[in-house]
Amino acid sequence: MAKTTTIFCGNNFVNVDFPDHTRILKAPAHDDFLEDPRKAVVDAVRNPLGMKPLKELVKAGSRVMIAFDDLAVPVPPVYPSIDNRQIAIEAIVDELYAAGVRKKDIVLVCANGLHRMWKRSEIAMILGNRIMKEFSLGQIVGHDGEDPENLLHLGLTENGLDVEVNRLLVEADQAIYVNVNWVPFNGGWKSTMIGLGTYRVIQHIHNNEIYVDEAPASCMEPHRNMLHSRIREMGHHFSQYMASQGKKVFQVETMINNMVPGKMCNVYAGDVDQVHEKTLAFLIKHHTLEVKGQSDVLVFGLPDFMPYSIGTIINPILVARMGLGYLFSNYMNMPLVRKGGVLILANPLIDQCDPIHHPSYVTFWNEGFARTRDARQLYDIFAGEYAHRPEFVHRYRYGYGFHGVHPVQAYATTIYPKLYLGKVFAAGCTDAKVAEKLEWEPYATVESAIEGARKLLGRDITITYVALPPFFTPMVEA
Repeated sequence: MAKTTTIFCGNNFVNVDFPDHTRILKAPAHDDFLEDPRKAVVDAVRNPLGMKPLKELVKAGSRVMIAFDDLAVPVPPVYPSIDNRQIAIEAIVDELYAAGVRKKDIVLVCANGLHRMWKRSEIAMILGNRIMKEFSLGQIVGHDGEDPENLLHLGLTENGLDVEVNRLLVEADQAIYVNVNWVPFNGGWKSTMIGLGTYRVIQHIHNNEIYVDEAPASCMEPHRNMLHSRIREMGHHFSQYMASQGKKVFQVETMINNMVPGKMCNVYAGDVDQVHEKTLAFLIKHHTLEVKGQSDVLVFGLPDFMPYSIGTIINPILVARMGLGYLFSNYMNMPLVRKGGVLILANPLIDQCDPIHHPSYVTFWNEGFARTRDARQLYDIFAGEYAHRPEFVHRYRYGYGFHGVHPVQAYATTIYPKLYLGKVFAAGCTDAKVAEKLEWEPYATVESAIEGARKLLGRDITITYVALPPFFTPMVEA
């Protein structure tokens, strides 16, 4: 008997008749959320981990920078309730006022890293009406990772990693970072080092050395993963510099309940490392699912929507980033699919790209893929060039475009999955040429893709379908 299940496929839902032995994984249910999130934030900043209360760190005349995650986290159109960052920042601002800090001495910085700049109307989705009205235009700004006058290079770590950040982070008397967490990938030193960093920094954690490793720990395992260890190394170098200036970043990490959209379920504040350890422990306890064994075939339904397509259309590179870089890589211990297995991704794979928000994506898709289909070679050839091409720099700074290097780094995340997997099948594909460019095999339906996997691997195959959303991380045991 078949298991009929409705899954995403682009902008539509499709009914899939999975074989009756298919393992269907769903997010673990939990009803933890804070009845009074504002009070929880106030309690956290008044009783921080490893630091003095916020009120004791500032005074009249103190210049304060409040940085916050950009719209890519956690995709507010999917979670339409009042944003955690709005709740936290309103509470923090009131604490600063109570300590004597003047409104004119506060600046709020959207930590967009190499993502595109966000329009004021988009930032309002994060901050809410009160903060947008209370602070002037010049007090709510986006991070510009290409503005030489607003950046500060703080040298190299012991392993030669650049540390370069927004100047406001260093020059403020007190820097505060407010973020949103629902997976172990986010938070910690990634907030400041990447969100307020530059290409010089980010090249160290998005490159072939990271992604070609044939047995990497998942990015959902910060204590074992090279990407995260490098971020921590940068963060600790930065922290030492700040300590020499008598300063320390005050981190506020909020967590959302993935079962009750947008609801804050926990918050910690204080020292970056201590806060993040608490956050990781909470997320692993509440947002992971223990799973026994790997499968021959792994299936995901991919919507035409992901963090880098907010306010625009998705493109094939972003589909690849979502399916291989995010969803395949979303595991602990080991992948859900065995080495040499088949990944089936349900998406129409439309050959489209927004020239406004994704200008370098357009060029990369046409120029880069005409040169080679090898993601490692694509990175080696185009990363440096696209990072510095004047047209792309200008579009990033002034035209609401993603940074020039962004598509190259996004596609580099497919390197290890393609080395690991036997095949990637594109189910529901409407354009075989797009699939061919990505080196995927097109199929009309998920059912026909499963039949293709049977022919490739043998009739007796095991299948896992991961039902998303809500988002969760499988913890896979042998």
